[in-house]
Amino acid sequence: MAQPVSRSERRVGVILNYVALALTLAVVYWGEATEWNTAMTIILVLAVAVLALTLFRYHLATGLWKMAHTKIDNLDERQVQVTHDALRHSYAVFTILALIALLWKALLPGEDPNLIMVFAVLLYVAHTLPSSMIAWSELEV
Repeated sequence: MAQPVSRSERRVGVILNYVALALTLAVVYWGEATEWNTAMTIILVLAVAVLALTLFRYHLATGLWKMAHTKIDNLDERQVQVTHDALRHSYAVFTILALIALLWKALLPGEDPNLIMVFAVLLYVAHTLPSSMIAWSELEV
C-alpha cells in the first residue's frame, strides 16, 4: 500500500534524491582526480545512503515508481494522463541531460575511467524522472 506523503515533502525528497545523486558522482570524480581519503569515503557513503533512503521513501513507498512503470492497460484514465504527461516531460529533460553528457565527453581529452558512472547516473535518472515529475506536480498520489 502506498504511503501518503504531502506534495511539499515529496518535492523536498525529489530534490534531496537528485542532490545525493549529483554528490555521489562528484565525489567519485573528485576521488579519482585527487587521492581517495577517509573524508571522501564518508561523504560517498552518506550520499549513497541518502540516495537509497529517498529512492525508497519518495519513489517506491509512495507507489510512484510502480505507477510510472506499469503497463498502460493496468491504469485508469486519470493515471494514464498523469503518467503520459510525466513521461513526456521527463524524457525531454533526459534528452537534454544525455546530450550534455555526450558533449562533455566529446570535449574532454583522453580516457575517462568514470564514464560508466555517468551512464549509471543517466540510467537512474531515466527511471526516476517520470515518478519525480508525478511527485512534484500531483497534489495527491
